[in-house]
This record gives sequence, structure tokens and C-alpha cells, in this order.
Amino acid sequence: MFKKLHDQYPGSLLENEKPDFRFYSDMYWFLHEDSGQWLGIPAQDVSADSLVILKTLFEFHDFSIHHAPAAQAWFQFLFSNGEFPSLAKDVPYRLVQFKMSEGEWIREDMEAAFKGFFEKDILIIWDGPAKGVIVEEDHDHLAEEEFLAISNALESDFFVKTAFYIGVPNKIGDHFRNYFKEEQRLFEQASSLLPAERVLKFEKLFPSLVTGNLDALLKKSLLSRLSLLEEDPELLNTVKVFLQNSSNVSLTAKKLYVHRNTLQYRLDKFTEKTGIQLKDFNSALTVYLACLLVEQK
Repeated sequence: MFKKLHDQYPGSLLENEKPDFRFYSDMYWFLHEDSGQWLGIPAQDVSADSLVILKTLFEFHDFSIHHAPAAQAWFQFLFSNGEFPSLAKDVPYRLVQFKMSEGEWIREDMEAAFKGFFEKDILIIWDGPAKGVIVEEDHDHLAEEEFLAISNALESDFFVKTAFYIGVPNKIGDHFRNYFKEEQRLFEQASSLLPAERVLKFEKLFPSLVTGNLDALLKKSLLSRLSLLEEDPELLNTVKVFLQNSSNVSLTAKKLYVHRNTLQYRLDKFTEKTGIQLKDFNSALTVYLACLLVEQK
């Protein structure tokens, strides 16, 4: 049947293996499960009625991602080695990657929800059915806690989990795309190193990258000195949250939903058993890396 459809739509593509959808952002894709073949048809060639019929016959994958010329230009620039976007200004741009759990949500509704959180115009570049990039001009950027609020709101309204990676603002130039590719790689690593984190930046990810790349001897040495963290998961979480909150007892107690006295008892227990003072910077850094290393095991 795909052969007949391929002949019917002159601009279509027939593939025996799953194609790289990034290079076919203007196509609808259909999978014939019995043969494993993929048929890509240019979106502009498919009428609404024909699309309904095709979706009932085959597994449908909508990768006709971009419709606005500005979004399409950015997609070509970032993902297909295209030219600089012609409408881009001589200002720094910040790229915020996002990755969502797939569900029954509609892309247009999701875009509208995203844009409602920003005071100024943004571009949303889709790189798949549930991931993409937010392009912001360098003005008053949203803070980390605001992206966390967006993630919580999307989960509440659309029942979808969303993670963000906030990039560094840069002006468009020869190295802009390389910076973005590096941030893509970091976001991928973050998905395995820090799967529970909803909002990530390089500074938050870097300590986990350090522990993940320690050689076996250093890992063994660090863990042997702080074996208590492996033996007591509650204490591990307490110490980690304490250090993440600048060793602020009140804030840590609030985050952990425990009384200050309970928190102080746990911290004193750690110091008593290890001899390590968490108020010392080098000690705190070492212990924090140990916490991350235990969680990565």
C-alpha cells in the first residue's frame, strides 16, 4: 500500500528504516507496522480529509514542526547547519532546551501555555514531538525558580513532566551553533546524572559531571572515607540538601519539612561520626561530591 501512496504523492519519501526526523521538519510520517517501512509526505500536500484517513490506517508521527518562517529559519540554523536567521538581531540570545513526557496534549496548546509565562515574545523551536528549544532575546530573563513554576504548572494543567536546561546568552556568530551543540550534550548527560531535576544549568550539572568522571581509585577513596552516607540514606539527603542551601539551617529545615532541632541533631550526628565540619568550605565541597557519587551508584 505504501508503494501506491508513494506514487500518489510525488514529493513523498519511502524509507525502510526510521528516518532522522530533524531533517524532514515539513513532513507527516506514517509507519507501516507489518513491513516496518516509513512514508513521509510533505504536509502541504495532504488535505485535512486525507490526513484523517491516513491516521486511521497507519501509525502517525507528526514532525511538520515549524510553520512560522522565523521558527523555521532558527530550526534550519540550529539543527541543519543552515544560514544565520535573517531576522535575528545583533543582541545576545539565550537558548532554553526543554524535554517533556509524551501524552495527549496538543502542540499549539502547549506553545500558548509556554508563551503565557513570558512577558516578551519568544520563539519555540520543536525538535521532535516532545522536545525543543525556547529562543529568548537578552532582556529580563526568567529565573530558575520561574522555570520550576512553569514545570509545575504544566504538570498540573497537562499532566506532563517537563525538564529545562538553561543555556548561556550569546550573540549569533560562527561559534553560536557549537555552543548550542555542547549544551545539547550536557542536557543529555543531565538526563542520566540528575533525572529528578526539573531545571538545570551548567553550574548545577558540573559537580555531577566531575564525580561521574573521577577515576575508579579516587571514587573508592572518597566513598571509603564517607561510607556513612551509603549506610544512612536519610542522613545522605539531609547533608546534601543542607549544603545545597548554603548551610542555612532554617531554609534546610523548611525544605525537608523537619524541625530545626531534628535537623541539627542529624548534622551533629554526621560530624560526630566522621569528624568533618560542614562549615569548612573544602570539607563541604568534598562531602557534597561524595553525596552525588553515592546517588550515581
